[in-house]
Amino acid sequence: MLLPAVVTLACLAGLLVAVRHGLRAYGDRPSPADLVTLARAGLACACAGLVTARLGTSPAPDLLAGLAAVSLALDLVDGRVARRTGTGTRFGARFDGEADAWLMLVLSVYVASWWGWWLLALGLVRYVFGAAGAVLPWLRDELPLRYWRKVVTATAGVALVAGTAGVLGDRVTMLLLVLAAALLAESFGRDVLWLWRHRRRRHDGATRAARAAAYGPGEFVGQESFVRASEVLAIAAKAGVGPGARVLDLCCGVGGPGVHVVRSLGGHYLGVDRSASAVAVARRRARGLDCRFEVATVPPLPAGTFDVVLLLETMLAFPDKDALLRAVAGALPESGRFAFTVEVGEPLTAVERAAMPAADTVWPVPRACLDDLLGRHGFRVTWSDDHTPAHRDVAAALAAAYTDPDLVASHALWRDWLASGRIRKQAVVAERVGAG
Repeated sequence: MLLPAVVTLACLAGLLVAVRHGLRAYGDRPSPADLVTLARAGLACACAGLVTARLGTSPAPDLLAGLAAVSLALDLVDGRVARRTGTGTRFGARFDGEADAWLMLVLSVYVASWWGWWLLALGLVRYVFGAAGAVLPWLRDELPLRYWRKVVTATAGVALVAGTAGVLGDRVTMLLLVLAAALLAESFGRDVLWLWRHRRRRHDGATRAARAAAYGPGEFVGQESFVRASEVLAIAAKAGVGPGARVLDLCCGVGGPGVHVVRSLGGHYLGVDRSASAVAVARRRARGLDCRFEVATVPPLPAGTFDVVLLLETMLAFPDKDALLRAVAGALPESGRFAFTVEVGEPLTAVERAAMPAADTVWPVPRACLDDLLGRHGFRVTWSDDHTPAHRDVAAALAAAYTDPDLVASHALWRDWLASGRIRKQAVVAERVGAG
């Protein structure tokens, strides 16, 4: 039994080194939720040691199956702990996903040794996808959030534990494993297809000329939205951006508006975006300026305190605006400003969602609801302006210029909604006046 112990200890040592490196890289401190995830990953390391002794043996409800089941069950705990304690971090989100992937890889090795080596694909698919991203940068681009991915991961985990325990009978177990493989293939296949269709380089080449023509002379600075360059500067100026101001730009994309603000008004700027390829473009644009960029999902926000937080044209993509505003409030001192644009209106109907491409990123909010949320988190609106007519004109021009069917469909809907008053487009500056 020496080999299982050696494998377990080696995995645990590697886990601790990886966690230490990850915390340093993300600039985070260990949180209560991270401790739960660490326990999950530690159990997966113990499973790795036990697998070395079980390869090729028949499934049984023994220690290996028990530890795997506990590790899988704890996946329901760490997220809840992070939400209840308000200690979610960028490292924690990444650690959670890697713990899932590691357990699935370990269990797939054992399951494949008994049920068929093709089942190694259940554990390897996540790592193959990551390795492919190192060669094909467009695979590292951001994906729209899909709850279905969590369902698929949970189903695959249950199937692998069932294959390890062997308590459901051969036919049922094999059916579960085949179902898990099919779901993983569908989920990863859908993501790869989406990334292929939305490759940034192709997107930029196909849309740059259309955007430049739609905004008018001097109004296009690389933005990926309806807001004009002059509107960006007006919002930033109202928020007090200037020399010495510490500015955090959330969902900065390729950095067009953010770089334009710093070049025109000054400030110490940090831009954050989920897309590695977009951040790479932003860094090239910002050479010679006081600008830094991070690849990260929001929320949570980067550590530190800022004078101004900008969120231009992406408030729409956050279904949970309460969590977003809580995070923004935590990054601002009293008298700090939150400047953003927002699509004001009732939530989309089922018919509207069916018509809108990528509808899971379209979450308008009634103005009364928005004002209530701002107040609850200690914000007072100091300035607001309506940009509906201008953005309607931009949407109409882009809908006429684009050739991609999804872009044409989405911009035509925005044109119609802005023209009819179904959606109003507003710019807002809110000052942090106290605890929410």
